[in-house]
Amino acid sequence: MTLILFFSCYFVDNVYYKMGGACLLSKSWVVLPIFSYLFFELKKKMRVGIIGQGVIGSSTALAILEHFPNSSVTLFGDRPFEKTCSFGPAGLFRLDKFENKELARKSFERFAKIDQKFPGNETGIKLLSGHIQSDIKENLLGQEKNYGDIVYNFRWLTQLEIELLFPNPSKYCIHYTAYASEGRVYVPWLRKECEKLGAKYITREITTLKDLELDEPKYDVIINAAGLNAGKIAGDDDTVFPVRGIGFEVEAPWHKHFNYRDFTTFTIPMTNSVLVGSVKQPNRSDTEITDEDRNDIWERYLKLQPNFKNVKKIAEWSGIRPDRPSLRLEKTIKKNSKGQDYLLVHNYGHGGNGFTLGWGCALEVVKFIQDSLQQNSKI
Repeated sequence: MTLILFFSCYFVDNVYYKMGGACLLSKSWVVLPIFSYLFFELKKKMRVGIIGQGVIGSSTALAILEHFPNSSVTLFGDRPFEKTCSFGPAGLFRLDKFENKELARKSFERFAKIDQKFPGNETGIKLLSGHIQSDIKENLLGQEKNYGDIVYNFRWLTQLEIELLFPNPSKYCIHYTAYASEGRVYVPWLRKECEKLGAKYITREITTLKDLELDEPKYDVIINAAGLNAGKIAGDDDTVFPVRGIGFEVEAPWHKHFNYRDFTTFTIPMTNSVLVGSVKQPNRSDTEITDEDRNDIWERYLKLQPNFKNVKKIAEWSGIRPDRPSLRLEKTIKKNSKGQDYLLVHNYGHGGNGFTLGWGCALEVVKFIQDSLQQNSKI
């Protein structure tokens, strides 16, 4: 077989690749040496095992399949989707840690493209506007720094606007428009898109990396996106901790804007309901909702918006956010049970920002794979 082609061009955000010919370069194109493509086309089919089927695992799988169409991707999960922490969130775009800003920006750009192409009732993605209040100005200045130049229409409300909008207002308030990615719709949509491209979702408990290192045929890439269990699976990280959260769904079809006081009292409109929350309780992993929880959340929210006093409650949900002092997004080379090298990627510790960071982190994983392929080609 004679090859005269030198470059393979991939379009970053679509399932598209081109062998040979000229490619117009823009911000949307990544030019890879031909050996990256030939690794899969001629040497072997890249096998990827992903531990985790939530928003992080499924986002990562889809990004890999879009960039490497000839890869084989399998995702492992140990419980039904409804029992995962990806099921309940309304997924409003909001970021807590400045160091993750560029990852969030990439996710926002992805949401925009999905929103342009697909109806929100299929994807769970929709545009929402709303407000975050606080008596502590520094809290809102931090939000402005983290994503003020990413979202649409970010601004500070005037004192008159605050007094007109809210019956018991805080001193300060910001407004912005952004995407919300509703967990129970968005993650199944990601799965559907992955399965269209050949991904397999398997119910199987993975307790250590060795579980996949022993599998045959061997994986070229293993991705640890196991959320709360990720540190234990990694075997070298005891910093992951649970953060308990609670949400109530209510009927309030007139309520079209998200409404926050600081970051634990809020409402976010969803497709068929409005989510009312919440608590953020570090180092608690119990999911039973008590009357104390209910009273606490409702009393706080009714001070913010008294007209919710008689809304009909539809459902309640408790989930455990997998947090960590900082996001772990890194690669290393490990050996499987046969002594063969494979690429291990850790992608966990997103806390309450999994939906905001999911696609940006997925693209970083793609870069890790590309870098590894290029490095291998030099050997």
